[in-house]
Amino acid sequence: MNTSAPIEIRQEERILIATLNRPEAANGINPAMATALEDLARRVEEGSDVDALIIIGNGRVFCSGGDVSAFKAALESSAEEGALAALLNDLASRVHAALERLVSAGPLLIAAVNGPATGAGLGLLCACDFAYAKPSAVLRAGFSRLKLSPDTGTTYFLPRIVGYRKALELLLRGAPLQSDIALQLGIFNEIIDADDASFLGEVVGRTKALIAAGPAVVQTRRLLQQSLQPSLGEQLDREQKALVGLAALPEIGSFIRAALARP
Repeated sequence: MNTSAPIEIRQEERILIATLNRPEAANGINPAMATALEDLARRVEEGSDVDALIIIGNGRVFCSGGDVSAFKAALESSAEEGALAALLNDLASRVHAALERLVSAGPLLIAAVNGPATGAGLGLLCACDFAYAKPSAVLRAGFSRLKLSPDTGTTYFLPRIVGYRKALELLLRGAPLQSDIALQLGIFNEIIDADDASFLGEVVGRTKALIAAGPAVVQTRRLLQQSLQPSLGEQLDREQKALVGLAALPEIGSFIRAALARP
């Protein structure tokens, strides 16, 4: 295993475990992470020996969403007008494609939410079939704080979990959501109060029980997915166009620059 890879991958029996591995950047999504997500999707698609994928973060954060350092670099770039919009367009294109492939591949997707999840991190865990969390797993939409609209399937999955009104409130207010409230809303299946060394093992144990039904798991999952319209791909396209359009507005760039400069 390459410990410097943006996503570490290992296999335990028929379970693939993917660790988001940028702890120094709160596991934020940058171009390298986007490439790693594409590679992960390919591995899951090709893995006839995989019945489930567990996604967990390295360190104390699950995923902070888009990498703010990459955003700052784009905003400070004098060489290209609209650099932030171009960056978001590239990241959204690749992450959305990887996400759609992961969701449609077949294996169960399990989020082991080891800590806070913000922005695209919230979207990523909502895209999973199950989410188990530590008590420290505070959620925050984050998009509205930067005057941007959501991406990473958030507007597709979140209302299907919590309902339209609550989803709109969470996305517009952008207030922190404690893990116990997220459990009540159905975002988390269970809170697991375990230390770092035990948490993943607890999730693996629950995952083994979930996939015990064998081929019935894939068919049941697929039937439920097909009952949800419109398609994820259509909604991902809508999200990307809205996000990039907002990021291209000069006043939004100025606001984000000021917001990212605040402690």
